[in-house]
Amino acid sequence: MKKIISIIAYSWAVLCLVLVPVTFIGNGAFANMLAKMSFMKVNARYSGGDLDHVLSKRDYKIEINKPVFTALIGESSKGFIQVKWVSKELPAAINDSIDFDNNGIPDFIVNIDTRTGKTEFKGLDKTVLGLQVSSKVKDSWLIRVDLKNPKK
Repeated sequence: MKKIISIIAYSWAVLCLVLVPVTFIGNGAFANMLAKMSFMKVNARYSGGDLDHVLSKRDYKIEINKPVFTALIGESSKGFIQVKWVSKELPAAINDSIDFDNNGIPDFIVNIDTRTGKTEFKGLDKTVLGLQVSSKVKDSWLIRVDLKNPKK
């Protein structure tokens, strides 16, 4: 019995001796394979949520994402909406009223000086709490607006 246990233990040690270097070497490839699996998804708090609709203007496009109210469990009472202005060359000033819920009534007005980054914001809807972030990201300008969850 002792001999069987020692054979199993030594076999396990040899297997681990081979397995550990292989996992270190293949770690990058394994991570890429795991990230590409269909069930892997970046949390909406980091990605800004799913794209809801796109508005085309003369010099740029406005990408409006769906509101994000995710919490660890269920929905949060506060969330945000992400709006992105995309263009090969952003205009010096962006002045837009945004209707994120598609009810035909603007929910907020934003004025951005893209050279200085100065952003003026005015909430028009009761669910709009204020501006969270306004920043240049590569060839676009992105804002996140804090929202109150209308369901809570």
